[in-house]
Amino acid sequence: MSEPSLPAKPPTTEAKDRATAELCEHFAAGHIELDALESRLAAVDEAKSEAELAELVRDLPALPAAGAVVPEASAVAPDVAGPRPKRGWALAVMGAATRKGEWSPPRRLNALAVMGGIELDFRDARLAPGETHVTIVALMGGVEVIVPPGLPVTVRGLGLLGAVDQEEQAAGAVGPDAPQLKVTALACMGGVEVKTRASDKARETGSKRTR
Repeated sequence: MSEPSLPAKPPTTEAKDRATAELCEHFAAGHIELDALESRLAAVDEAKSEAELAELVRDLPALPAAGAVVPEASAVAPDVAGPRPKRGWALAVMGAATRKGEWSPPRRLNALAVMGGIELDFRDARLAPGETHVTIVALMGGVEVIVPPGLPVTVRGLGLLGAVDQEEQAAGAVGPDAPQLKVTALACMGGVEVKTRASDKARETGSKRTR
């Protein structure tokens, strides 16, 4: 007579933390959307075994290997650098990363800050016509996004023991070819802030006009 199988042991807090971190990395890599991330994170909390945790990532592609070189957005004008890259990364792991000045963001930019900080300054960036998508994950870190007045920005965020903040700005008419910024952010024990600031060039021009 076979012995009855023992019930699976509930997953440890460390196992749930690892599953949460892995899901956040998949979100940063663009493998899942925010809705799917939310539902899978809820499933992590309700998991009754480590096997259930493993199922939550089994269908997802492999993550980039640690230390892999990831193409970044070019800092050269598009007519010099060639076609604009479709995807780029800004990474800060226990450090800092900055994108500012006259740079050319890719169509899809992923920013991952792990116990570090990232500044994404779009005030003088050469944005392509249409939508530019920025996916942000801040794990015990912070990401600051600075946009110029008048740039249409849509922010969708989720804070898990963290916060995603956006300064309100006046909404204007948006043409089909006008540059637009779409930000999707996850802050897990960290923070993401989207703020509107005039560029140094715009302030200098305004100052000269008032003299």
